[in-house]
Amino acid sequence: CGWATALHLSKKNYEVCIVDNLVRRLFDHQLGLESLTPIASIHDRISRWKALTGKSIELYVGDICDFEFLAESFKSFEPDSVVHFGEQRSAPYSMIDRSRAVYTQHNNVIGTLNVLFAIKEFGEECHLVKLG
Repeated sequence: CGWATALHLSKKNYEVCIVDNLVRRLFDHQLGLESLTPIASIHDRISRWKALTGKSIELYVGDICDFEFLAESFKSFEPDSVVHFGEQRSAPYSMIDRSRAVYTQHNNVIGTLNVLFAIKEFGEECHLVKLG
C-alpha cells in the first residue's frame, strides 16, 4: 500500500511526498464500511511519523486527474522517482452501478495519463514505478 511504501522509503532516508485525493475513506463511509482496525487520518499519521522518527513526509491533497494540481505538485517537489498507486483499486466498487464504473475508469486512466505527462513535462529523468 502507499502508506507502507512511504514509510519504508522515508526510513531509508528518501525525501517522500504523498499525493492523494483522500477519497478511499470517503467511499468506505458512503458504503457503510470500516476497517477492522481503526485508521488515523493521513495528517495524524504523518505527524506521528515525524514525532517518532524526526523525518518529514510532504502531503499534497488533490486529484491526479486534475493536471494543473499534479503539475504544481511536480514543480514543487521535483521527484526523481514516482511510485504510482493512484488508482481506484476495488473491482467490486466499480460494479455497484454505472456512475461508479465510469468514475473508476476515468480515475484510473486519466490519472495515469496525467502522471505520465507530468513526468514528460516536468521531470524527464524521473523514474516511474506503477503499482496501482
